Amino acid sequence: WLKSRRCRAAFPRTHVALSCAGGPRRRWGVACRVAKGGSRARGPFPELCWPEVMGLGGSKAKGDEEEETIGEASSNPLAQGYEDLVNAIIRPPRMEYSIKDDMGPATFSLCGKRFCREDLEIENKRGLKLVCSWWKFTPEDAPAEQLPVVIYMHGNASCRIAAFELLRHLLPVAISVFALDFAGSGLSGGEHVSLGYYEQEDVEAVIGHLRASGTVSTVGLWGHSMGAATALLYADRDPSIAGMIVDSAFSDLMVLINEFGQNIREQGLRVPGFAISAAVGMISRSVRKRAKFNPKDVSPIANGDKAFIPALFAHGKDDAFIRPSHSEQLHANYSGDKELVLFDGDHNSTRPDFLFTRAVTFLYQRLGVQESHCLDSTSPTHGSVPQFDNGLFAGGAAAVHNAEEEMMRQALMMSLNEHYDGRSGGGTASGAAAGEARPQSAGDNRPVAQPATAQGGIPMNELKQGIVQFHAVTGVGGVTAQYYVEAALADGGSVEHAIERYFDSDCGGPPPGYQPPTPEFLAL
Repeated sequence: WLKSRRCRAAFPRTHVALSCAGGPRRRWGVACRVAKGGSRARGPFPELCWPEVMGLGGSKAKGDEEEETIGEASSNPLAQGYEDLVNAIIRPPRMEYSIKDDMGPATFSLCGKRFCREDLEIENKRGLKLVCSWWKFTPEDAPAEQLPVVIYMHGNASCRIAAFELLRHLLPVAISVFALDFAGSGLSGGEHVSLGYYEQEDVEAVIGHLRASGTVSTVGLWGHSMGAATALLYADRDPSIAGMIVDSAFSDLMVLINEFGQNIREQGLRVPGFAISAAVGMISRSVRKRAKFNPKDVSPIANGDKAFIPALFAHGKDDAFIRPSHSEQLHANYSGDKELVLFDGDHNSTRPDFLFTRAVTFLYQRLGVQESHCLDSTSPTHGSVPQFDNGLFAGGAAAVHNAEEEMMRQALMMSLNEHYDGRSGGGTASGAAAGEARPQSAGDNRPVAQPATAQGGIPMNELKQGIVQFHAVTGVGGVTAQYYVEAALADGGSVEHAIERYFDSDCGGPPPGYQPPTPEFLAL
């Protein structure tokens, strides 16, 4: 969707202006370019304006970046919609940012204590580079040799910068913050994300590094969306984790994908149930083929009865992206000590102060924080750290999350509804119709052999119904629909397999010389 004409019509400029809470109005670039391996969002964070108390002075906001030319949309908008939806799951817009300009100062002071940010790289089991940052006391100001740490885990189109909102809440209570770009995200290696399946390995690698450092006493997890699902999937693998904050997790990936389709129907678009079912099946097979994991295995709720790490579940009451019922079900099914907090807000809204207070209290108790290690409560900046109150990072993270949410919603809408036009499958589409696919070139490898005809064993009513469903989902009828449906049914497959083959062949038409054996169905 980000590469389509519809996107350019909706956003004629590739920059969206956001108002940063507590800070000046800035432009967060959401310029996208077509890149091998998926779309990439570039330059979302301007040069951060850190207060003069840091000794750095103010910095000017970056000007608007030059708008990049976005490649022409696919000749078949439906195929582009399907492709973008698969990418929304395993290759969402990837954040590219500058450590120098976008990560804030490497050293700073709070309440008379000095802190630093250590940037490092870790390798996961698959040999992929994970870029990480660790905000902590400087060695000379650390109140103890070993201190608690919380690992922040971002959503599927975000990066480690989203952890910035935790610093003002955790550092004053002597809990250091470690954040990483998951493999396939931000500046880390890898081409795909897996919504928690492979991200568990990244968490394992980070925890191994932290424990080997000799400076960590207890470890906690804090995840949002995909990161929250990752925490739940990992929970039964390491019972030594002291506690975790699970913000807006989904209970099961396949349930979530189905809900996307149901949301479209609730918005008044007359999409048939079989179209949603077909789309979900195609997405699942495409994800398995490209990213090498089965979406059915990404089911945090299936792990709930095996995990006993104390957990605080949090969810926005108005979250339409991942419904609050997901956290309610996860909480009900979870075997360990648990709390559930529902707050006013949606998937990407600024979290209320009371939620942070509740979460910090939870971690303070579970991670065994010693009061003597906390910052001076009499300091005028205690509990209100100026350099973390500007909301600059929060505004950038919101831009990323909102772009992710809109892309997935629009891509699914296009993949199910383009060319459907409210019909229940009774429209017409001949080989010369606008929705017909391009013919296959003579150089294509697909065999010219014709599929088995209805007279060859495929029931006529099954063939007819399959062609109608193929047309309703793809917008393509006529000879192309008959070719793919007959071929799939003759191989013992289903209409879903016919649709998948159609998209996998780049929406090509039948091979040269193909003659439909049942011409009476060409008008379906």
